[in-house]
Amino acid sequence: MLLPPSLSAENEPWLDIFVLCHNRPGLARETIRSILGQNEGGYRLIISDNSTNDQVAEMLWKNFPTLTRVERGGIPPFEHFNACIADAKANYFCLFHDDDLMSPNFIQTLRQAADRYPQAVALGTNAWVVELSNGTRELGLSGFGEHQVIQSPVQLFRRYFGRHQTGIVPFPSYIYQTKHCQTQRMLTHGGKYADVSWLLHLVTLGPIVWCNVPSMEYHLHGTNDGQQESIRDRLRFLGYIKQHPEFCGRRGLVDYRYFLYQKCLAAEKKRSRKRPNRIQWIENQLEILRSQRRNDLRDGVAWIRKLVIKTFHRNPA
Repeated sequence: MLLPPSLSAENEPWLDIFVLCHNRPGLARETIRSILGQNEGGYRLIISDNSTNDQVAEMLWKNFPTLTRVERGGIPPFEHFNACIADAKANYFCLFHDDDLMSPNFIQTLRQAADRYPQAVALGTNAWVVELSNGTRELGLSGFGEHQVIQSPVQLFRRYFGRHQTGIVPFPSYIYQTKHCQTQRMLTHGGKYADVSWLLHLVTLGPIVWCNVPSMEYHLHGTNDGQQESIRDRLRFLGYIKQHPEFCGRRGLVDYRYFLYQKCLAAEKKRSRKRPNRIQWIENQLEILRSQRRNDLRDGVAWIRKLVIKTFHRNPA
């Protein structure tokens, strides 16, 4: 049986890894094995069991009897995240899902990035996104070099909802610097975008770093929260960014509205009883937003042209 790295008083762990479990003992077993198979140590592994039955506890007793298990008692999902954040003791902590897998280089990749960017409040890593129903795999993030450094909420917001997408790193890939993040809490009413609002707030405290090398598998399946369409959650997030316009900027708000209405239109067209008036209204809103996006693009091109001309006149050949 794989054992966690030995820890001593002289060698305190630099990373606390919380595996957030909920009624999925088979998936959790494979997740734990992937963590114990890391090519370097220096971490403390805590199984945060938020199950409503004893199946995960029984699996742990049978397969990993030496691991630390914390029973949460079936609290709401984002309260579960917040409970783990409050329990972090090491310099960094990770909130890993019970249905994903760490590659052997996960900890090494993030430790090297943390050493290089000690000011970063959070660091995430690229992943292979795996659709479990058919086994397809694709990289979640495109980019050049080793790392991408995000300095502001507007930059981060564009990575999620901008018109030119190069992908994102998945939420369970992040590690967080405890001294900056432990006093922060996720919005328990934030729905499926509570993780995005959490990250938008964290980047106001310091930079976020993304590692381009893939270091985990992020699994898509029918019970993923991200796989469940929720227009209500998307509208809730619209309300959040309208309260915090500094997180997205005017162009970001237009881009998100466009994204939202596209989702609304797709949902309307899937209804068994079509509502033609509502479909027409959504299509009209999308056309207005397209016009705004085209105007923004023309404004951007004009600004670049003026900058080039100004630079040329300042520095003639």
